[in-house]
Amino acid sequence: MTNRPRRQRRWRCVARVASAALAAALTLNAALGPVYAEVTGRHAVLVIDANTGRVLHERSADEERFPASLVKLMTLYMIFELIEAGRLTYHTKIRFSAKAAGAAPSKLGVEPGTEIDLIDAIKALITKSANDVAVALAEHVAGSEQRFAQMMTRKARQIGMKSTEFRNASGLPDDDQVTTARDMISLALRLHDEFPKHYPLFATRTFSWSGDTFKNHNTLLFNYKGIDGLKTGYIRASGFNVVASVRRGKKHVIAAYFGGTSAALRNAAVRAHLDAALGKASETRTRRRAAPPVAQDKDETAVADVPVPKPAPRVIAAPKVEARSPPATKETEGSNGAAKAPVSEGAFHVQIGAFKTLEEAERRLASVRELAGSVLARHAPLTAEVRRGETVLYRARYGGFAAKAPAAVVCTALKRLSVECVVMKAE
Repeated sequence: MTNRPRRQRRWRCVARVASAALAAALTLNAALGPVYAEVTGRHAVLVIDANTGRVLHERSADEERFPASLVKLMTLYMIFELIEAGRLTYHTKIRFSAKAAGAAPSKLGVEPGTEIDLIDAIKALITKSANDVAVALAEHVAGSEQRFAQMMTRKARQIGMKSTEFRNASGLPDDDQVTTARDMISLALRLHDEFPKHYPLFATRTFSWSGDTFKNHNTLLFNYKGIDGLKTGYIRASGFNVVASVRRGKKHVIAAYFGGTSAALRNAAVRAHLDAALGKASETRTRRRAAPPVAQDKDETAVADVPVPKPAPRVIAAPKVEARSPPATKETEGSNGAAKAPVSEGAFHVQIGAFKTLEEAERRLASVRELAGSVLARHAPLTAEVRRGETVLYRARYGGFAAKAPAAVVCTALKRLSVECVVMKAE
């Protein structure tokens, strides 16, 4: 009986800690909604309401990034403009030089001297992201890819892409070929507004040529309702990029996302951004044709009005190579600027799976941290070996939950990002 007051005080303390943790988690959940994807400085994202031009979400939207195959959006802009001017038609023959045929993959893989119809070239760019086709188009229009890239850069300036430099037509690596999320949104709007006859081509799911069928690299077309294009991109220095347009009823939202560490994580992040944006988007079209996005709320930024930084020398954040071990512990900043280490102690864990090898468990912990770092920032990754007869499994968990309730809040947030999880008692 003499220990009862002490036990009561201890449980009241635990209850207060749990209540505070739950309140903090709920506040974070309300503030971020389903958008948890950008967890490091290498990401860049901009999401706009295409009906109004209003910016719905942004991060690092004016910081320079490598575009990778998003360059092909400008290549196609140039081609569509020439079609509208009567200088090209869908049936114009495009010939492949030895240089074009020798481009690095991904490519159509034709022999030098091969000719294809322009419409097939366009579809090959949109679906297979064919680099050999991009070079062939550049040479057909300008005589050389270098000259075509100069034309692309001049055109970019004319249509308001202030921070973009093109060095080739394909997006293959070049340290001087850069863009921003804001510029890519401006380009997407131009493609939509200026070329209504050609824009539907961006929704092409498959392309067949010479007995082969190619599936569009933009897999959102197959599994996200309302996606009507535009383009994905990847080189090692850029990570996984995408510019995506979605329509739901009368709503129209466009997102540009840079720096995913895998196609799956990029897609999960973009889906979350689009889900959140569609909830806020307008059904009424007020944006003028091909006009740059404009801010409507004081905490939202206009696409065209933000000063564009021009760092010198140029430094571009590249995706980190995923390590074998879980991420480092210094992930978040406190109000005083000091780094806070994730916490492992606590009565409950959030388990995200059990794996056959320790490496698999650690890799999964790292990938989930990448996807949902804002939610998991104060919770340390843990692995636990468990034996079932002759079978050995490694549980992948996040710790630091004083009570079940805050752990459940975090697990719910993870499930919204398609991460399966379960709340478990710490062992």
